[in-house]
Amino acid sequence: MLFDEIRKIALEREDVIVPAEWAQGRTVYGGLSAGLLCDALSQGVDSDRRLRYLKVGFLRPLEAEKPFRVEMAEVSAGRTVIVRSAQIIQDGTTRVTAQANFVTKLDSEVEIETFSPPDLRPRSAEGTMPMRGPQLPAFTQFFDFHVTTDGLPFQGREVPELGGWMRFETAPDSITKSHLVCLIDVWPPVPVTYYDRMVPLSTINWGIHFAEPLDGVQGDAFLGYLARVNFFSDGYGSTTAHIWAPDGRLLAKSYQTFVMYG
Repeated sequence: MLFDEIRKIALEREDVIVPAEWAQGRTVYGGLSAGLLCDALSQGVDSDRRLRYLKVGFLRPLEAEKPFRVEMAEVSAGRTVIVRSAQIIQDGTTRVTAQANFVTKLDSEVEIETFSPPDLRPRSAEGTMPMRGPQLPAFTQFFDFHVTTDGLPFQGREVPELGGWMRFETAPDSITKSHLVCLIDVWPPVPVTYYDRMVPLSTINWGIHFAEPLDGVQGDAFLGYLARVNFFSDGYGSTTAHIWAPDGRLLAKSYQTFVMYG
């Protein structure tokens, strides 16, 4: 079942069931649950408002093949910023939470751009690695992504960055903010480059700052991704990632805190 098929069900029904093919260990793939919350938060928002910030908290495993529901609340509604919150409830327990800020565009005499896309190697370059294989979580079958940095997952190369190119295996008609959220989380935390074996890991909190609108980004386009470590010690870490369009426009910055067991 494709991401867009699950999105459609989630918008039409009170109870949602995610198939096991979207599982990641004990839980549903975090990018999918975050993407569904992004959809829910965006419903009914005026078209002249833009999603600028999304914060996601993964509190407990969200089980596949078991029904859950999404609950919504409007935290505040100002003239310039609307704040909404949502949570996924399963078996009477909150599993995933999200908060979003929707803003109205303002006239400003100052515009600042500081981003330049990194010079990543192409997907076909020697030493790059497509993320495929039976050893990877089931959900990765729905994505086409390639590591092109020197740090490769679970190869013990001790490089504090990880990135490459990503898109959906089956292209959606267009890329929405929910699609972008679902795509970004496909990348494991950067410290996997330091390990020479696969280890359990889990995201604790995740924040996304959205920059440019997604106008003109085709559904089959490869998007750039590059994450760097902020810190990692005692099993806990933080990374910052940039995500950009084929034309070099910054689309979002991602901030992730996580735990790794090993």
